[in-house]
Amino acid sequence: MRGLATPALIALVLVGGGGPAGAQADLGCAPDVGIDARIDQASTVFTGTVRTVANNGRTATIDVIRVWKGGDLPRRVQVTGTIATQSKVVTALDRLYARDSTYLFLPTSGTQPRFAENRCSATRILTAELAAKAPEGGGSPPVGEGVPLPKAGLGKFVPLMVAGPALLVLAGLLLAARRRTKRRGRPAPRARAGA
Repeated sequence: MRGLATPALIALVLVGGGGPAGAQADLGCAPDVGIDARIDQASTVFTGTVRTVANNGRTATIDVIRVWKGGDLPRRVQVTGTIATQSKVVTALDRLYARDSTYLFLPTSGTQPRFAENRCSATRILTAELAAKAPEGGGSPPVGEGVPLPKAGLGKFVPLMVAGPALLVLAGLLLAARRRTKRRGRPAPRARAGA
C-alpha cells in the first residue's frame, strides 16, 4: 500500500499545484522567487555529491565539491531533509536524497558540518544551467575532513553474530546428550551360552 500511496501523493500534489513551484506552495512553502534570488538570500550554498543516505533517504552524508557562499566548509557534511524529530515520523515536507547524485545545496538551518532543510529549500539536482551560476572560479574548495562516513550497518546484525555461534554450541551439546542417552538405553550384550 505504501508503494502505491507515494506516487499517488506526488501526482496529486503536482497536478493540484500546477508543477513543482505549485507543489511547494501547496505544502505551505513561501512563493518561489527563482534560484538567483534564493542563492542571494541563502547564508550557505555549496555543491556536493551524496555518498550515503539514512533515515529513509532523508539524511545525506555529502562530499562537498565547491563552496559558493557561506565561508569554509569541510570535505564532508551532513544534511537532514526533514522537520521530524523522530526517525519513524514522515511528513509531506521531507526532502529525499539520491545516493551518488550531485546537488546544489541551499540548507535553511544548522551550522557546518551538520545542516537541515526540507522540501521548501531551494536545494536541487545540479544541472549545467545551475553550474553556470557558480561564483568566479567555481567557488572555494572544501577544507578539513568534517563528518565521518557512517559505519557499515552491522548494528542490526550484532545479535545474530552473537546468538549464531551460541546456538551452534547449544545444538552440539544437545546432539551429544542425545547420543549418550541412546547408548544408555541399549540393552547390554548377553554372554553366549557355552562360552
